[in-house]
Amino acid sequence: MSILREMYGNTQLPSDCDYRELRRMLSDALAAGRVEKVPVIKRNRYFPGEQWFRDKETGEIYSLIKPEERILGRWAKVDLDKYS
Repeated sequence: MSILREMYGNTQLPSDCDYRELRRMLSDALAAGRVEKVPVIKRNRYFPGEQWFRDKETGEIYSLIKPEERILGRWAKVDLDKYS
């Protein structure tokens, strides 16, 4: 199982607190060399701050979108086939 999947089980980040906790876990995994930040292939104009992270062991990529005033945050596996 991917470390990224283990970090946060839900796909929605309903609060800044959830987002900050996930960012802390990502920071630890980045520092340990288990995860790397990768470029977003195609930016969504509605989510300009979207970030992608790749599990170095499994190759899985997850997308992180910060919660905003009227938008729930999001943490979800990226389907790379969608971008082929």
